[in-house]
Amino acid sequence: MNSNNEKKELLSAYLEKHPFLQEIGQLHTGAEAILAELEVEDFSLPSLSTYAEDFKQGIPLLQHADFQVALGNPVENVMRKLIQGLLKKNVPEALKGFCRSLEGYLANNAAAEMIGYVLCQEEDSVRSFCEKKGLNANALSYIVWLAVSQVLVTLEKEKDEWQKDLNWDRNYCPVCGSLPVLAQLKKKNQGRERHLVCGNCHTTWHYKRIGCVCCGNEELNTLRLLESEVEPEMRIDVCDECQSYIKTYLNEGKEAIYLADWTTLHLDMVAEKEGLKRKGNSLI
Repeated sequence: MNSNNEKKELLSAYLEKHPFLQEIGQLHTGAEAILAELEVEDFSLPSLSTYAEDFKQGIPLLQHADFQVALGNPVENVMRKLIQGLLKKNVPEALKGFCRSLEGYLANNAAAEMIGYVLCQEEDSVRSFCEKKGLNANALSYIVWLAVSQVLVTLEKEKDEWQKDLNWDRNYCPVCGSLPVLAQLKKKNQGRERHLVCGNCHTTWHYKRIGCVCCGNEELNTLRLLESEVEPEMRIDVCDECQSYIKTYLNEGKEAIYLADWTTLHLDMVAEKEGLKRKGNSLI
């Protein structure tokens, strides 16, 4: 059984036990199925070593204009193919309506401007652009980030090795600069280390085990855990200092489920009832 089939079976079994996630699951699994069949065109990037000094100073890769330009054409091509695929899938009519509108816009315009606004995470610019073009800002961000993530998969090995060599230890994504939406504890030697997960570009990176991933607070008396009887492989890490939280996957092997974010929306609801805030960006 290949990894794609394993992933499908894991998610299918999970959704059977969580029927309230069926609709959003249909959307996300449908989009993933389309992306899995797409081939990203060959493209060239500036050498990653070009950004080494800036990276050490905490500047993420996608905040460099020339890196964004290099990703522009392949991201746009994936966007076009993704839109065409979604229009054939059983997804919410509102998303289909957006896809038709975006397809119409891209028939006569390049996507460089909208991609740039999304990658720079200029939310006001994204909203303003979408208002002028009659597009939905949240849906646009969803489509663009899915396309970006798919393109970045082709650079995964090179990016991960480079990232490891330069020892990124900040609380925001080394690729796009977003705060994380999830964490995972992985075994290492006799203990476990924490890895963070970006909700936009899906990059993962190592981070210190103790401390709030949002404000950096390390005072143990203001850090606590919310355990979940419903999802025993997950917990919610809480910081009372900044009233934030992050969902944490405690094991390995079911990343397809527990690092997908939308699969544990019910845990977000638990946290929100506690008056906690989610700081990381998400494609949900």
